[in-house]
Amino acid sequence: MNHELDHSFTVFSSEGKLKQCDHALQAALNGSLSAGASAFNGCVLSSLKNLPLLVRSELIWKVNSICPTIGMTYAGLQPDYRILYDKAVRMVEVYKDAYGRYPYLDVFVHNFCLKIQEYTQKGGLRPFGVMILICGPILQNDTIKPALYQIDTSGSFQMLKVGSVGKDSDNARKFVERRLESVDDNIFNCVGAIREFAGFSIGPTNVDIGVYFSDKNVFKVYSREEVNEVFDSILVK
Repeated sequence: MNHELDHSFTVFSSEGKLKQCDHALQAALNGSLSAGASAFNGCVLSSLKNLPLLVRSELIWKVNSICPTIGMTYAGLQPDYRILYDKAVRMVEVYKDAYGRYPYLDVFVHNFCLKIQEYTQKGGLRPFGVMILICGPILQNDTIKPALYQIDTSGSFQMLKVGSVGKDSDNARKFVERRLESVDDNIFNCVGAIREFAGFSIGPTNVDIGVYFSDKNVFKVYSREEVNEVFDSILVK
């Protein structure tokens, strides 16, 4: 006897809503805060690590590089994010094998979100309980420019100047929007937003930072020492 489900969990309610997508969105909004900002010379991603006391925070990374030019972070369920991260890495490597270079961010996001959206339709699957911030290069008028995208649990996406996901994301977004500057300043702005709305006192071990530099066309995840330097500079200010 086949006990497999032949329908999707994500079906429309009588109110015309997708309840499972709403629940997945709430799971993402309950996650630790992440913030991102885009400027003319690059993009910044920063993420709060709210971990149990016995977990070694230096072994947990919430900002990750998908390829040398694209990075992403998230808020929500870490196991769900791990699955999506693995899918993303495979996608960029397949693209590179086919075209000899890594994809521009807009091309990647479009195809990546199609994969996420499939989980709202196929039988026996549920939406991923994560919201994602992702940054990297796009091509406009034959010029490489930095871009920041926000992806929600249903697979819809939008390009933003400032994005934030997780707890208190609205307040964090407004905090960064009021201070939006160049990429170097936005590093302090995004970390400042996380310090302001984390809900507890945080230090360098509680934050991950990644930066896309448009002049070098490279995404870099900051080391522990570099994160320490950012916090030292904030304290000096």
